[in-house]
Amino acid sequence: MPSQTKAQLTDEEFSELDSFLLASDDEGEDRLAVDEAHGYLTALTVGPEMTSSDEWLEAVWGTPLFSDESSETRMRGYLLRMQDEIATALSSGEIFEPMMLEEIDGDEVIESFEGWCFGFMLGVASQSNHWEALPKAEQTLLAPIAKLALLHDEEENEMDDEEYEAWIEMLPGSVVGLHHYWRHRQH
Repeated sequence: MPSQTKAQLTDEEFSELDSFLLASDDEGEDRLAVDEAHGYLTALTVGPEMTSSDEWLEAVWGTPLFSDESSETRMRGYLLRMQDEIATALSSGEIFEPMMLEEIDGDEVIESFEGWCFGFMLGVASQSNHWEALPKAEQTLLAPIAKLALLHDEEENEMDDEEYEAWIEMLPGSVVGLHHYWRHRQH
């Protein structure tokens, strides 16, 4: 039997986690959306040190009220598995794909990476003492993420489609480059 942290989230589990995190608005709780949580966990996994799961769980979901212990165990397990999926993807050497959301606008499907980038920058901010020492060359790797994160709370995208696409195309390389930098700093 595979360990709970090794199996990828199924579509049903992902949907349940997304619904749980979105329910925070109804509870008056300040939680990250699922794409923001993925970005946040990516930054912690990529970065200089992984914080304890208790710390990052609180950052992702605050202090939620669970209907029962089983629900808490399930949601915790989903987030732990999400973090494990990120770590596995990064250490595999394959292209890393940030989580994006798809929004329907009439007949058009719009891919949105701003929430993921916003979450990533929250993770960077949570360890700012380390990230502030990032050399200039590696700061350029962080630039696409930071630039798109600024669009997260914007009503209007001040960027034309071509520029937006160019920044998005840089995201996978940025994540892998930052992961490579921090892993080599630790050795």
